Amino acid sequence: MSLVSEDNFYYDHRVLERGMCVQNCLANADKDTVADLNGLNQLRTCINHRLQKSHDLQIDPDLHIYHCYNKPNEDPPYDALEIVFFITIAVLTLLVCYSTWYDLSLQSAHRYTDNYFSKSHTTSQQKLLTAFSIPRNLRRIGHTANTEIRRDLNFLESFRFIQMYRIISLHVVMALVKVPKSNPEDLELMVNQPAAIEYVAEFQNYVQTFFSITGMLMTINFLEHIRKNPQFNMKYFWERIRARMYRIVPAYLFILLLETSITRRFMDGPLAELMIGQSRASCRQSWWKNLLFVNNYIDTDKPCLIQSWYLSADLQLFTFALGCLMLIWRWPFLKKYILGIGLTWGLVVTTIVAYLGRIPPVMTEDLKLYNNYNFGHPYFQLYQPFHMNITIYFAGMIAGFVYHRYRESRKEFFKCQLQFNLLQVFLFLYFSTVFTGWWVVRNQSVISPILVAIYATCFKHVWGFLCTMIQIRTALATSWSRFRNFFSHPIFIILGKLCYSFYLIHFTVIVQVVGSAKQPIFYSMRAIFEYTFTTCIWSLIFGTLLCILVELPSNVALQELFESRSEKKSTDNDASMPNRKIHKDPSH
Repeated sequence: MSLVSEDNFYYDHRVLERGMCVQNCLANADKDTVADLNGLNQLRTCINHRLQKSHDLQIDPDLHIYHCYNKPNEDPPYDALEIVFFITIAVLTLLVCYSTWYDLSLQSAHRYTDNYFSKSHTTSQQKLLTAFSIPRNLRRIGHTANTEIRRDLNFLESFRFIQMYRIISLHVVMALVKVPKSNPEDLELMVNQPAAIEYVAEFQNYVQTFFSITGMLMTINFLEHIRKNPQFNMKYFWERIRARMYRIVPAYLFILLLETSITRRFMDGPLAELMIGQSRASCRQSWWKNLLFVNNYIDTDKPCLIQSWYLSADLQLFTFALGCLMLIWRWPFLKKYILGIGLTWGLVVTTIVAYLGRIPPVMTEDLKLYNNYNFGHPYFQLYQPFHMNITIYFAGMIAGFVYHRYRESRKEFFKCQLQFNLLQVFLFLYFSTVFTGWWVVRNQSVISPILVAIYATCFKHVWGFLCTMIQIRTALATSWSRFRNFFSHPIFIILGKLCYSFYLIHFTVIVQVVGSAKQPIFYSMRAIFEYTFTTCIWSLIFGTLLCILVELPSNVALQELFESRSEKKSTDNDASMPNRKIHKDPSH
């Protein structure tokens, strides 16, 4: 029992969760015993009576009631936020209907010309009025610029989608850990297996993939811009930040409003408050942290929209990295110093923080923290802050510089022995960490703290380096291999463009799907697959709607409303570059 109490791979066996109908319990209890008791004492007496009868146990005097369901709180009156949400839905519906009707009218006036919805309108008024047109936004999802750079980098969309699917699957597992189970011992046995330990530990690698891709694409976009506009212009920095905000904020704000308003009304069952209550309460109290993009530093143990920490870290990294690129543009001799410091920063800081904080070497499934989705896990000190993720972002930036340098001389890149040696080193380190992670987790108490810290640093970064090498080698491949052909398939391009909306909506879908259970679930691999499949299907449906109805049209509308003609032209030129990105996981 002492081993179970101390080991984080087991639930706290001193805690027993029960749900019961108080009215039925009181009806069967001794009326003389409960007549003079208040509500809490009546509930305690009921639980004691049932546990005594079934398990010969008595509860601790400090009884904690998570949530008491009754008629008033099951169907409360609509509050201000819910009314705002309904008004938002009504306005959005009107915009979509009118914009679609207007666009179809213009199509008729143009005598149904070929590829009408793929062509941009010539006037700002028409662009604004057709921004929410459904057929036009459907074409925007499937459209991609037919340039050499775009063709080289199309495969990155598949990388995004694959990692997005892995994030959803792990988040489903986290949700299943949280809900009551009829066989918790099977879950404890499962998470103790080496394969399960490695599966959870790999979760942080998904995020590193996104950081690497974003850093690489941002740098390529930047270098193409300064190639065409060699004269230094500080305005470029603010234009890029503003364009990014146009892209991410509207859909983010919509999901934030959804989370704080009516999501609870969609859930039918006793697990509703358990699944969504904490996040909903946090959103209502501290929504400003999300909109200021600082929620990866402030109150990280009480998250609003659990996956949204990544959006803050990503925006912080984007702003910081873009500032560094502006310095390189202004003073080119700083390039090797800035990139060198950025590359080594995370390696040093991660080791120091892991050593001083005695932080576990990898992320693990801590069943004693299941009630808050593991956000009390000490490993999150290495996971969430943007300054702990600089290294892989800068590795992606270096890949962008390399691509730009060798795009016209690809064979020269593959003749370079250094890139091949780095690939071999990263392959060796990655598989070494994969096959030893479970052993280090199990024996970290007897390993020197400095060695554990070094191992944590290696595990955190080695996949990011390897993924970056795969990206740059694939992008510069001199011929179209089967690998590149498969991952450049048009379906992946579409799914990659939908990933941001998937990421925003998937946790809301998870709590609705998993929280609909009416009784303790039976935990098994089949249950994981069924819940994951259901979540992915609904995330695909609702994520596509979010992208078509909110993300894409609001981006166009904001550009037309707030950008000058010259800025729009610059944005349109950059749009031909691969500047789409995912904001995850996630996880994210």
